[in-house]
Formats: sequence, structure tokens, C-alpha cells
Amino acid sequence: MPDKQPSFTVTFKELAVAAIKRQTRGHVIMVLNSELDQKSYTSLNETDSSNFSPDDYLTLELCFMGNPKKVTVLKKEEEISSLTQKLDKYTNYTLIYPDIDEDGMLAIKNYLNLKREKNNYSIAIFANAEGMDSSYIINFKSDDIKISNNNETKTIAASRYTARIAGILAGLSNSRSLTYFELNEIVDANVSIDADEAVKEGNLVIIYQDGSFKFGRGVNSLVTLTDGITEAFQKIRVVNIMDMIAGDIVSTFRQSYVGKYVNNYANKKRFIGAVNTYLKSLASEGLLDEVNDNEVYLSYEKTKAYIEAKGVSTENMSYQDIIQYNTGSYVILDGVCSPTDCMEDLNLGFYLFQGLESEEA
Repeated sequence: MPDKQPSFTVTFKELAVAAIKRQTRGHVIMVLNSELDQKSYTSLNETDSSNFSPDDYLTLELCFMGNPKKVTVLKKEEEISSLTQKLDKYTNYTLIYPDIDEDGMLAIKNYLNLKREKNNYSIAIFANAEGMDSSYIINFKSDDIKISNNNETKTIAASRYTARIAGILAGLSNSRSLTYFELNEIVDANVSIDADEAVKEGNLVIIYQDGSFKFGRGVNSLVTLTDGITEAFQKIRVVNIMDMIAGDIVSTFRQSYVGKYVNNYANKKRFIGAVNTYLKSLASEGLLDEVNDNEVYLSYEKTKAYIEAKGVSTENMSYQDIIQYNTGSYVILDGVCSPTDCMEDLNLGFYLFQGLESEEA
């Protein structure tokens, strides 16, 4: 007898993802001191500055400088557990919490980890955190920043500038990454931090280059790599693509497939066809590499293991017998895909006079 609710497991290694239909991502959740609670906005024009402190309203302004689909304000709570009860209602968001302390950061990290195990692919952005070491936590390392706002120069804490990062990520084009994104509102910022060392330590920093302030390499806080967790998982863009695809397959499977189709071979093949059509569309948009395979298929090895776990011998079963086996309520797939990164590193060598020497020869 089943002992728990239906499970939807999407396993990511370097080359394993599954997806169905594209969802627009771009929901930012902000925890502020405002008396407003669970109030959502789609533009700054919908807000009333009188409902917020000057610092909180500036934080909202920074977020909407990007192009988020929606910003939800949650009221700050004394206990993190009270906050997470409210967060339980939301999925696939970017969380910022300017006033959070170190204990709160760790609690949110642990909370998001548990939620991701249940297919909620949300992330958080903190400032000057320690020891996060996670692909779903972005750590912004900076001192206070001076920005131009409404013809005034204002100083803003790094923790509040995380709203700017969240807004940018929420509206970032598929064709680019956060790396070298120009921050034209910044008047002054500390750029003495060693940007290369910051990347090694899992920190996103501001640099000054070619006459403008901009973000350095777009990395999250992950620093510990293991088998299956490679350097690709340190890149914000790559993780966002994988999270988007995972969220898509889970949401679509729940809404359109669970309980609505018999789990036979023909319907599994139809489901696979829908997945592969979607992956092809992602490749055409530049989110997956068209040169490499991007497809899912019925898993021979996992289905074989499923059969044998039932006490059934597979010794005399053919490949086709195994992949067509009745797997109860489970749709058992494997897949390959290649999320794309953006141009960020150049390796160019010049060989002086080589062409001239060749012509003389």
C-alpha cells in the first residue's frame, strides 16, 4: 500500500533534467518592516510610499528597477518559523530579507533545502553571509553603496541592495547572464575587494571596469564540488535554467497528468514527446545547446531495478519487455540536456609577423 502522497522527483546531475512547458519566472518576495503583509505588486506605480519606511520604499524601488513579474511583501516576524509558514504558500521565488541575522540566514537556507526536495525551486539572496555554500543561496559581498535616486545621492546597505539583484534576475533576458551587468545608478562603491578571490569563496561582488560599476562574475555561494555537482552549479544562470525546467515539469505533471491518464506505454511515449518538444523549444531560444542532445527517454536501468525490487527476475526479459513493463503509478525516465552559459572568458593568442613570414617564404 502507498505510504505517502504522490512523489515527483526530478534529479539533476550535470546532464539530467526533464521539463514540459515554459513558465515565466520572476517572482520576488521581500520581507520588510511594513505593516502590509502578503501584499503583491506588479509595478512600483501600484505601491503607496506612505505604507513603507523610507528605507523599505527605496528597497522596493531598487527591485522594480529590474523587471520582476511580481513583488510580494511579507511582514517581518519575530520568529523565522512564523515567516516560513507564510512562505509555504509560494513556490519558485527569489527571497530577500534585508534585516535578517546570521541565525535567520541559516534557518532560511535549511528551509529552502527542504522545500527544494519537494520541488519548490526557490532561492534567496543574502549580503555578507558566511558559510552558505549552496547553489540556491546568492551571497552579495559589499559595503554600503551610494546610489543616485530621485536626483539625490543616497547611501544604501548591501543587505538592501540585494533587492536590486533580485529585480535584475527576475527580468534578465535569456540571452545574457548577470556577469558584467552595468549598475548605472551607483555613484560610489567599494571595489577594493579581490574579485577573483571573491568568486573562489562563492561571492557576488561589484567591480568598476571600462568607466562603470557592474557585477563581477555571476556566481552563487556554492564552493564545495562533488561527483555530479560540478562548476556548472556555481553559475547563477545555469542553476536558474535547471530550476526553471524542473519547476516546469513538476507543475505541468501535477496539473495536466496526475490522475488523468492511464500509466501505460503509449501514454508514457506521448508524455516523452511533449517533454522533448519543450526541450527543443528551449534549445531554439538559446537556453539549451542545440549542438548537444536534449531529450528524455524511458529508463531501462531504473525500470529494470524497479522490476527486480518487486522480486521479479529480468534474466529472460528483452530491452523492450523491460521498458514496457507496468510500473504502477511511476513514470520512470532518464534524460540529457546542456544548459548554456554566456560568453564570459576570452582566450586569444596573437602570433606576431607569422603571416608576413609565410608570404615571404
